[in-house]
Amino acid sequence: MAFMNKKPFMIILGFLIVLQLALFYYYTLSVSREYRAEKADLSSQAFALTSSIEEKALIVKGISSFVQTAGFDADPALINQYLHNTYNNSGHVLSIAIAPQGVIRYIYPLSGNTEVLGKDLLLDSALSTPGLIQETIHSRSVTIDGPRMLAQGDKGIIIRQAVYSGNTFTGIVSVSVPIEDIAEQVLAGTSTGYVMNEERSLLFGSPVPEDKEQITVPVELYNQHWLLGTRLSPHKKWEILRSILWIELAFLLISVFTLYVLWQQGRFHRELERVVSIRTRDLHISKRLFEKLAHYDSLTEIPNRRFFMDELERRLQCTEPLQTYTLFFFDLNKFKEINDTLGHSTGDEVIKQLAQRLQGGKLPCEMLARTGGDEFVMLFGDIPREQIPDIAAAISGLISETLLVAGAHLSLSTSIGISLYPEHSQNAEELLNFAAMSMNAAKVLEDRNYFVFDWALREKLEQKAMISKYLHTALEREEFVLYYQPQMDASTGTMVGMEALIRWNHPEKGLIGPGAFIAAVEDAGLMIQLTDWVLKEVCRQLCEWREQGVPILRTSINISNSWFYNRNLIENLLALLEHHQLDTDVLEFEITESTALLEEHYPLLQQMRDHGIVVSIDDFGTKYSSLNYLKHFPVNKIKIDRTFIAGIGVSSIDETIIKSIVYVASQLGYDLIAEGVETPEQAEFLVRHQCPHIQGFLFYPPLPADEIIKLVA
Repeated sequence: MAFMNKKPFMIILGFLIVLQLALFYYYTLSVSREYRAEKADLSSQAFALTSSIEEKALIVKGISSFVQTAGFDADPALINQYLHNTYNNSGHVLSIAIAPQGVIRYIYPLSGNTEVLGKDLLLDSALSTPGLIQETIHSRSVTIDGPRMLAQGDKGIIIRQAVYSGNTFTGIVSVSVPIEDIAEQVLAGTSTGYVMNEERSLLFGSPVPEDKEQITVPVELYNQHWLLGTRLSPHKKWEILRSILWIELAFLLISVFTLYVLWQQGRFHRELERVVSIRTRDLHISKRLFEKLAHYDSLTEIPNRRFFMDELERRLQCTEPLQTYTLFFFDLNKFKEINDTLGHSTGDEVIKQLAQRLQGGKLPCEMLARTGGDEFVMLFGDIPREQIPDIAAAISGLISETLLVAGAHLSLSTSIGISLYPEHSQNAEELLNFAAMSMNAAKVLEDRNYFVFDWALREKLEQKAMISKYLHTALEREEFVLYYQPQMDASTGTMVGMEALIRWNHPEKGLIGPGAFIAAVEDAGLMIQLTDWVLKEVCRQLCEWREQGVPILRTSINISNSWFYNRNLIENLLALLEHHQLDTDVLEFEITESTALLEEHYPLLQQMRDHGIVVSIDDFGTKYSSLNYLKHFPVNKIKIDRTFIAGIGVSSIDETIIKSIVYVASQLGYDLIAEGVETPEQAEFLVRHQCPHIQGFLFYPPLPADEIIKLVA
């Protein structure tokens, strides 16, 4: 009997011992987690520091590319204008300098920098840390000098790169950056951050603590090897310890209360209470488990699709006349990659943490549910339409916050589809389907990650489904037709060529432009067959015009990247031209910059040029550092993109780019044509700047073959 009375005390004593061990482990784990969190924040700051300086290094690389293209002996006005534009487009830069053979001849801005103009970097030790100019020349890469006192009197860093012509050193370009700007970007919001060199000498930031626990991460910047550091705040350890003490006190109080209850109750009463408690608990658990299985998601413990749809139906049935609802349907972009790379258990943890974050996000939603996989839906009541972007941004913000799962820092994004009651539908199932359609539409948008459902979307999806359904038979039924847009010499008014543009003459929908079906052609894997058909049709049409006595003009054809993977491409192409007795110079192939950049295509492009087929770059200047790559492209012709043409008379930057393209093309011997010309002012500007060949609605839109023959004749 005495043993039975002592047993509860022994259990509680053992529990307290286990509790102490658990709390000690929790303390150790929490301190370690704080250390990792501090180091993760420090790594983010190191990345920001690297990105900030790398952004300035890109300026140096851009100037180097410009100098290699234009040459040090280019027109000084052109160089100064380029430095002016670069400086104005590059924030937080003290100065930009160009030093042919090491002598500073160009510097911008001139104000405040005249004292260094004309000085020799190779001889004047005040302009550089000893040995760094030689390192810049020999490394042929970007180097960083500093932080140090600049010749102008400010403290900063100098980013330099040597310019070579072949293996001959021709000069140095450099950018000076104030150290305050870099420190403000990297160390803003912290009073304990600092940057030091390998010898642990302070470069900038707060003084290096000697008696505190330091956390550092390496920063590798070209020739510089820095350490970014901070110290672990002692008050965080105290906060962890204080929370543990509260937990221990709470458990001690619970233990005392439990002992008191056990002491006061008799054996019979305890046994009876235990039996009743067990029966009641089992019944309650069974009921709750049934409800959860039926209406709640087992992973996140939030409502599932069934519960959401039942509740939405109930609300719609008893809604007030002026009541409105807004559905936000969203999923995680590229969530499959997390499951494939980190495992499904990590994916489940991501979903669980995001559900908790969305629940605690203080959004004014009336219901949150997981409809399956990585898809969620939120229901909002009576919100103005103009608040939809703000709510979408709030949802995106909650999801994009970094997650720490299984030791990995994950940054997620989302696409959001939105439908409105009663504007779009009064049926719950349709509202959810419309929101899901809108979510898929949001995934292809570039300017935002949400899309509000409209009837044009539904019509577009139906049209896409129709196109995919009939696309395979369209080639067999010869439903495609070609239109031709003339290419004109604006200075003489004569027609110098034309571009073949495809249309789909659908038996039910009528004439459909390429923008509505080209993507579907790519998805269906029919682009090679369609391109082959265009080639054959162009050759057939040119042969027919020749038989009618009409002069043959060079015709350009848009070629996709996939077409280059044709087997025996050159042989088949030459055989087609020979069959129609056409010269190779009657064809011009237009390719995109991304296709031209693939070195695997260079042999084919070179063979086309060798056989007399003109190869041109379409939409030139819109995607890459085109002037830098241009000298490597095995092409004959450049087509200036319509986006630059639209800027004539509006944007001085676009006009400058056009002038640069014309200049470089003339120097490299490339033909030139501008597309999308719609106004006389645009044509006059192009002719005045040595680009007379134009294509656009100013002269003619794309025309069918029977109208083109009248123009050519």
